[in-house]
Amino acid sequence: MRKRLWLALAAVGIVLAFGAATAQAASSSHSNSGSCSGRVGKWGYFYAYTYQYAYLDSDNKISDEDHDFDFDGFLEGAEDARLLHGKKNKWLVYRSGDFDLAVPYVDDAGLFVRDNRDTDNDWIKLCDY
Repeated sequence: MRKRLWLALAAVGIVLAFGAATAQAASSSHSNSGSCSGRVGKWGYFYAYTYQYAYLDSDNKISDEDHDFDFDGFLEGAEDARLLHGKKNKWLVYRSGDFDLAVPYVDDAGLFVRDNRDTDNDWIKLCDY
């Protein structure tokens, strides 16, 4: 009886281990858009509209993206920002001149900006979308 129980438990363990080893995360796509305006300290006025789409492969890496930006004020010209990388499965980070922008592709992540010359790496939240 004990021998059968041990064999049954061993078989279940092998099946579970095999299933866990072959499981893969599913790919996913997300998009988010929003706009806001305001003032930021010495930088002054800004207006920002962003649309961001991101497709994540099964390894949670960005394999495709699409975006549409419209900026004014101190962010004017950032429409042509270049993509640097993804950040924390919420944002894509772009660089335009002295500014880096963390553009959200999921809800409730917010739009952030930082001066990329600042060694403190302080991000400032511009929008809540």
